[in-house]
Amino acid sequence: MQGPAKNVPPEHAFSLHVPLLPVAVDLWIDGRHHLTKQVNPGDTFLFDLRSNPVSEIHAPFDIIRFYISQASLDELAFDQGISRTKGLISPGQGVYDRVMYGLANALLDQVERADERSTLFIDHVALAFYAHVMRAYGNATLPDAPVSGGLSPWQLRRVIDFISAHLDGDPTIAELARECALSPGYFARAFRRTTGITPHQWLVRKRVERAKALLLAGTLGLAEIAFMCGFVDQSHFTRVFTKLEGDSPGRWRQTHR
Repeated sequence: MQGPAKNVPPEHAFSLHVPLLPVAVDLWIDGRHHLTKQVNPGDTFLFDLRSNPVSEIHAPFDIIRFYISQASLDELAFDQGISRTKGLISPGQGVYDRVMYGLANALLDQVERADERSTLFIDHVALAFYAHVMRAYGNATLPDAPVSGGLSPWQLRRVIDFISAHLDGDPTIAELARECALSPGYFARAFRRTTGITPHQWLVRKRVERAKALLLAGTLGLAEIAFMCGFVDQSHFTRVFTKLEGDSPGRWRQTHR
C-alpha cells in the first residue's frame, strides 16, 4: 500500500512497533514530518497515541505491535506497589531495543499459529513487556531481585493441583495467582524461582506426562489423546511431544510399550 497510514484516533495509550525486517519509513507526529529512516530488525518505535503518529512504509514489512493503555500502566504499577508513571517516553524513534526484539520474536509463533495460542505463555510475555517498558521508557524503579522465598509448600501444591485439573483448558497467570493469594507479577517470579521454569512450561510438561501415560495404556488414538491433554489437534500434540521427548508420539509408544 502506498501513501501514509490513516490518522490515529487520540487515546491515552502507547504503542510500540518492532520491525522484523529492514524497511524504509517516514514518520509524522501531530501533522509534522518527524523523520525519514532506514530501520533494521529490532529498531523500536514508541508512539504516544494522543499525538496522532502517522507512518509511511515504503516496502513490504513485518512488524509486531505492542499496545498498552495508561490505565493499564496505572493498574500494573499499583499491583507492583510502585508509584504510577505519567507515561512512556522514548530517547529516540527507531532505536534498537534488544529486549523488545526478543519479546517480538517470542510472540511470533503465537501470532502465526493463532489456533495454538497459550494464555499462560502470552501472560508471561506481557508481564516481561510491562517490566521492561516501565524500566526503559517509564523511568520507574521495579524490584530487580527475584522473589527470595518463592512459593510456600501449600501454594506450590495448590497451583500444581489447579494446573493438573485444567490440563485440557487454558488457565491464565491471574487464575493461578489467585489460587496462591498473590498478585500475577509476584506469582510468576515466585513460581519460576521455586520450580526453575515458567508456569507455561510446567503446564506443557504436565500435558506431555499425561499423554505418555495414555500412550502406554494403548487404548486411545493420537487425536483423542491430544484432545484430552489440552492440545489443539494431533499435529500440535505431535510437534510439542517431539520437541520435548525427541521422538513422535507414535514411535515413542512403540518403543516404550
